[in-house]
Amino acid sequence: MSTELVDQRRAQIRRFSKLMDSRFRIPGTKQTFGIDPILGLVPGGGDAVSMVISAGIVIQAARFGARGPTLVLMLLNLAIDAIVGTIPILGTVFDVFFKANNRNVALLDRHVTDPDLTRAQIRRRVILSITVIVIFTIMLLLTIAAITAWLIAWIF
Repeated sequence: MSTELVDQRRAQIRRFSKLMDSRFRIPGTKQTFGIDPILGLVPGGGDAVSMVISAGIVIQAARFGARGPTLVLMLLNLAIDAIVGTIPILGTVFDVFFKANNRNVALLDRHVTDPDLTRAQIRRRVILSITVIVIFTIMLLLTIAAITAWLIAWIF
């Protein structure tokens, strides 16, 4: 792939990421958001649609030759975004701040400019991401169990 073509594709991916995560600015602040949190407001699958759309960046990273650990970290970013995004209101607020697509573009840029990123750095990030997912999932399950127990106690 020619350098010019690589640069064009990277520019397209950056524009896409900006549209998904940081195209609009919240008036009176420096905080930006994109269509990702807006899609998350659609009940019954908005976050799933957003995740499928965002997977395009990971596919492009694979086409650029990103190694397994980088792709795993990119997928973990999408998973964190999707899992937390399923929580009404909180998930939308999280989407505004987490910006999984921007994170994945930064990983792709790092791969293209410095493909020898040490495995230890990627491994630490993967472990941290998995830890966050596990802790969040446990907290979510405990919250659901507590609410269920409270409802049962309230009913009886």
